[in-house]
Amino acid sequence: MTYSVIGLLGIAIHLIINYEVLWKQKKEKASLVQKAYRSFLLAVLSYYITDALWGIFYGQRMVTILYADTVAYFIAMAASVLLWTQYAIVYLEEKGAFGAFLHHSGRIFFVFQMAGLVINLFYPAFFTIDEAANYQAGVFRFAALFLQIIMFFLPSVQALFISAKMEGAVKRRYRTVGVFGLIMVIAITAQALYPLLPLYGIGCLLGCCILHTFVVGDEKAEYLKKLEELVQIEQRQKVEIGSAKQLAYTDSLTGVKSKHAYVDFEMELNRRIKDRTVREFAVASCDVNGLKLMNDTHGHKAGDELLRSACKLICVHFSHSPVFRTGGDEFEVILQGQDYESRHEILSAFNQKAEQNLIEGKAVVAVGIADFIPNQDTNVQDVFERADAEMYERKNILKSMGAGGR
Repeated sequence: MTYSVIGLLGIAIHLIINYEVLWKQKKEKASLVQKAYRSFLLAVLSYYITDALWGIFYGQRMVTILYADTVAYFIAMAASVLLWTQYAIVYLEEKGAFGAFLHHSGRIFFVFQMAGLVINLFYPAFFTIDEAANYQAGVFRFAALFLQIIMFFLPSVQALFISAKMEGAVKRRYRTVGVFGLIMVIAITAQALYPLLPLYGIGCLLGCCILHTFVVGDEKAEYLKKLEELVQIEQRQKVEIGSAKQLAYTDSLTGVKSKHAYVDFEMELNRRIKDRTVREFAVASCDVNGLKLMNDTHGHKAGDELLRSACKLICVHFSHSPVFRTGGDEFEVILQGQDYESRHEILSAFNQKAEQNLIEGKAVVAVGIADFIPNQDTNVQDVFERADAEMYERKNILKSMGAGGR
């Protein structure tokens, strides 16, 4: 029963430190490395179980069950070695000669061990258990241990040699494989000298603890790195989207808000009208007089300058409201807050400035303002149409005063 203590301890520690990998990790979301690592851990767990049971059956001198458990013990060992080599290959991303050696050696050992167990059914070349439940290792068993020593020792030396030339995560990975192999070499050698002591299990326990420390550490580092990259990508996308939105929402000629911005603003205001969360606002419809004549007689560069001057005039008077350029010579303003409260004074001052500019030959803008009427207007367009009608009346007045055509 004392023999079983290491196996039981191995099971407990194995389940505790690898809980997330063995039980919580979703198979469909696991990477190839994670799947290979989990398979290896399950094989080691099965080895601990058979090892712990061996001590119990041996203590009770249950010969038949002890023989069956010994066979299961060696199968679990062979599977853990095979799956270790497969895991090491994907963990190191090794596709060269080193990876090929791991690939073939793992399979050779597995086939050798399984063949030895089959032969042992007819001839006790691998092990014997007498009627008193005494265990005796055979020639094949010592050959298998020697093969394991070679198989772990050579890759360990190679992995440590490669790690000396590497940096960062790659260096840690090769070093981890190398240290694990050396621990197993020591454990297997000791097991060959003392076959009735659970020294192989102790080696597996120490090796798996080291693996857990570095493998989980690497996974966390990789996760944090990917997370940081995703955050950086998201931040860049936000900046790019913000820049693109800023470009789309800004009129390139005048610098005020564009028609795209007006459409979005109008949609939001329509939602608030529907929800009855807005009660007061007005729409100012503005039109620049004489733009077509300016373009035809002085060119589009002069026309652009006229638009910039007219836009500046609008922004100066409606300084607390969003100004939108919605067409070639058309601007809309949504009056809220202070500008809404002072809309009549602003309109009077604006009209005076327009008439003064008419005399001085400067930019002339016709403007019409209409108030939102609750329970009557269902959207911004209703208000705009009244403001636009007011603007055209004012435009005709300015034309009659000599402001010129469109």
